[in-house]
Amino acid sequence: MDFLELCKLEKIVEKPADEMSLSEKWAVFFEYLTDEGKRDKINEIAKTEEGISMASEVLMAISRDEEERERLLYEESQLMAYYSDLEYAMDEGGQKKSKEIALNMKRMGFSTEQILSATGVDIK
Repeated sequence: MDFLELCKLEKIVEKPADEMSLSEKWAVFFEYLTDEGKRDKINEIAKTEEGISMASEVLMAISRDEEERERLLYEESQLMAYYSDLEYAMDEGGQKKSKEIALNMKRMGFSTEQILSATGVDIK
């Protein structure tokens, strides 16, 4: 079993990938995977170790899946906002139309109770 002190990885990451032990390669991979400045080193290590190459591909697929999930959630929230705005506009328009109908009914002599029953709008 190998033990590596993560604080010493700064020296190890400078070594050529083919001079690193398997444990060192994995340690560097996990420590610097998200470090854009070490991207070339991670790619170099992945070329020398099939397991790391496979792990890198899986992590990239997961990242793409996460980006796709975020995109879909954003699109869904936009659609929900759109339909909410549309429903509000239709409701506002419907209320306005109901008020117009109620006023016309009042002018025609319908009682307040009849208008309320027919339109749901209280003339008061």
